[in-house]
Amino acid sequence: MKYASINYKTPLLSLLTLSLISACGGGGGGSDPVTPPVQVTPPVSLADYAGEASGISLSSVDSLLQLSFLAHNSLFTTTHINANREGSCINGGIYEQTLTDNDDNSVISAGDQVTVTYRECYLDSLNGSTDGSVRYDVTAFNEQSDYDITIDASSLTVDDNVNLVGSLRVNYQREETQSVMTLSTPTGIDVDIDGDTIISLSNMEIVKREDFAEAQYSVSVDGDIRDEALDGTYSLSQVTPFSGYFDEFPNEGEMTISTSGTESITVTANFVEDSALYDVEYKDDSFSLSWDSTIDGAITGLNAQRSSYIYEFRSDNFDLVSVLDTNTLTNYGLNDSYQLVFSRPVESFVASYGEMAFQAEDWPFDKVLASVEINGALVTITPEESLMADSFYGLSSFLVTSTNQQSFSMYVPSVQTRDDIIPVVTSQTHLYRFNDTPTLSAGDTGNNTNGELTYQWQELSDSGVVFETPNAASTTFTVPETADSELTIEVVITSEYGYSVNEKVVLEYVDPFGTILSFDSPEGDFVGGGEQRLFTENEGVFTFISPEDAPHYLSVDYQTDDWWTLDLAAPTDEVLGVGVYEGATRWPFQSPTGPGLDFSGASRGCNRLSGRFEILELSYDESGNVESLAVNFEQNCEETMPTLKGLVRHNSSVPLNQ
Repeated sequence: MKYASINYKTPLLSLLTLSLISACGGGGGGSDPVTPPVQVTPPVSLADYAGEASGISLSSVDSLLQLSFLAHNSLFTTTHINANREGSCINGGIYEQTLTDNDDNSVISAGDQVTVTYRECYLDSLNGSTDGSVRYDVTAFNEQSDYDITIDASSLTVDDNVNLVGSLRVNYQREETQSVMTLSTPTGIDVDIDGDTIISLSNMEIVKREDFAEAQYSVSVDGDIRDEALDGTYSLSQVTPFSGYFDEFPNEGEMTISTSGTESITVTANFVEDSALYDVEYKDDSFSLSWDSTIDGAITGLNAQRSSYIYEFRSDNFDLVSVLDTNTLTNYGLNDSYQLVFSRPVESFVASYGEMAFQAEDWPFDKVLASVEINGALVTITPEESLMADSFYGLSSFLVTSTNQQSFSMYVPSVQTRDDIIPVVTSQTHLYRFNDTPTLSAGDTGNNTNGELTYQWQELSDSGVVFETPNAASTTFTVPETADSELTIEVVITSEYGYSVNEKVVLEYVDPFGTILSFDSPEGDFVGGGEQRLFTENEGVFTFISPEDAPHYLSVDYQTDDWWTLDLAAPTDEVLGVGVYEGATRWPFQSPTGPGLDFSGASRGCNRLSGRFEILELSYDESGNVESLAVNFEQNCEETMPTLKGLVRHNSSVPLNQ
């Protein structure tokens, strides 16, 4: 078998270059301008055109897939808030995206029209510099799942002189581990260079299937190409799909290229030997051409991403192909999974240092542990709790090993979480007991969606919680009598266009009539350190101090590995008792006419503070010792820090949440 070298480059250009060379008799050897001879219309024959026809056919398939991938990446990065935006391209060029919003919901949806205009903008999807506009007519759209659109790129110029005139319809269907992208040419597409039509594509149907768990793709094509250099039309028909592993040349598949007569070309992929080449056969003649010089990577790439490098097929290849939805890394849902596709099935996946986690890159450096699921070549990393909105997170480095025992350590790109919905969920306390009626609220949630939010409260534990208003921003419930363990409550907050976030609240069970000290400290509070803590008699010793000569004062001391103290004081001439004490300042430096408060511990305290406390129950025994106590308190350290909230219960039936 002989090897023929034909110089293809960018798919959008390679098919044109071949056609022009062929139209001029295969090119010339000099650099001086040549006036082409008068051409005599040749017969429609593939006799001396097998290499050109096969190259143009494969390049056409790759080019249309590139155009569909441009749509995939453009629409899926902006559907979440508003499709009108401007941005910079990777080469410094600019683009502007506008939405003709026929249903007035401010996001891309069925019936809308999106236009993207480029100015000297390099697009990796097309591997070229672009000017002009692309219009997308949306028939159906379900973010990251499926869509049906028609692309008109007639006004788009690639590399200064190439135009695709006509429309391309793209239907995309996505399931958990598979996707199918189907392309068709309802009006046909003319490929023009400097205004002259070189080839015309009609009746085309291209189907690209991807299996993420198997790390494999397959591509089939049927359709017609009118080739001006040949002055005729040849038809493409797939015998068996071109298939292979992601980012590798096809190792299986066969296609025929035929004219209306009896002429036919067979194009076949190779397995291991010569897998970087495809074989072309015409009658008794056969030769090989290079995949690398014919396609640009849309055929072999994963899920709308053009391969930056294409490998020869080997059964022991192993590498990371890509993040499954790389376009979402700058638009990452708070509960989204990070999915990686490798070039072969994975046997093990282990964090390099400690546990797998998402680590916030800015204050307060939130760390969220993550679970890992391996499904063949697809690895899914899922945060165990919601990430913070509008934040950057890095992912732990890891060691990955394939089933054929190839291993390497690696990092993956960080993510920026979405800011459509910024959940803020609060509870009166993080505690409950038998007679409580806790109130939960998501009313302070940030909303950047240009629409109303809906709420759904649900219990994830199994205690039989029934919410009073399960679809309201705030709700309450009465604790079931049989509940005696953690309650996990979740609220699902959803935008009008379907994007949702989940936020959990965990309420810890407290035995009735026991003695407890608890506090909820927000981020930025010095004394509590941004933690939720509960202290009980099981881990330490409580001491209540109520001096006989100071009836306006009471102290609660808790001693364990560290110590915590709550000091409460009424105005000097009053007896401390049931009631609300507003405007408290730091004890013992408060004014004689005002209340005093100080909560400190673990060697942390306030220099100044403002706060309040409410005594709900207070009684003494005959010896003057505290018999029962229920108090809630709030403290702002240095008068400006976030509010620490706490409570004490001692031999008291007063609810923890009221």
